[in-house]
Amino acid sequence: MSQERLFFVPDLHAPYHDRRATALMFDAIECFQPDVVVVMGDFLDCMAVSHFAKDPSRMLKFEEEIKTAKELLDRIEADRKIYVAGNHEDRLRRYLLDKAPELLPFNSIPKLLGLEKRGWEYIPYKDSTKIGRLHITHDVGSAGRYNVYRALDAFQASVVTGHTHRLGYVVEGDALGKAQVSVQFGWLGDIEATDYMHRVNARRNWALGFGTGIHDTATGYVYLRPHPIVNYSCEVDGTILVRGSKKAPVRKLRVVA
Repeated sequence: MSQERLFFVPDLHAPYHDRRATALMFDAIECFQPDVVVVMGDFLDCMAVSHFAKDPSRMLKFEEEIKTAKELLDRIEADRKIYVAGNHEDRLRRYLLDKAPELLPFNSIPKLLGLEKRGWEYIPYKDSTKIGRLHITHDVGSAGRYNVYRALDAFQASVVTGHTHRLGYVVEGDALGKAQVSVQFGWLGDIEATDYMHRVNARRNWALGFGTGIHDTATGYVYLRPHPIVNYSCEVDGTILVRGSKKAPVRKLRVVA
């Protein structure tokens, strides 16, 4: 195979995800038929084990969070599946370090989600992996509008990150003209279920979306493309996909010539 089709699932924050946007993402996976799927971290919210104050009206039991995440993971099919952990997955490790460190070996996210059994490769938080020449990690220890530049500065190479819930695409060269790309693909969470940021700022800065890429295995280059979700519609491989309501099946609106 001279090419691999890559699909990037951004921060989803199950079970506090946007149901329509997530359904559209699954429609896109079916349309795109990826060879490799990469979960970019914060697929789980892990609010139940967060050290932050919890709103009882929106809090679910940790068991329910894990159950929802496993159901979503089981809908993803590809020859290779990579789960990059984020800071929200790391909430469990930090919780156990504070409460019961002796239980850490028995209660990791990979074990609770059954990732090995489900065929997922696991990349721990604060670590990274590569596909060809492309580096992949959840974050580089920073957030905000300029994180897409900070990730590029950190790796000095092409990189995909998550974490900020923003959608950004930056290409920069060095003094010799060698170009590198840094990309963030947005998120799939539900702003109405968010209570740690003013919703005005969240609506302004966070973008629903996901990403795809083509990996040229001969050169190692990965050609990346962000797919913003606008009014619950998106474009994948020339097909416009639309989710008209929470229960409506996907509509293929038209094919772009």
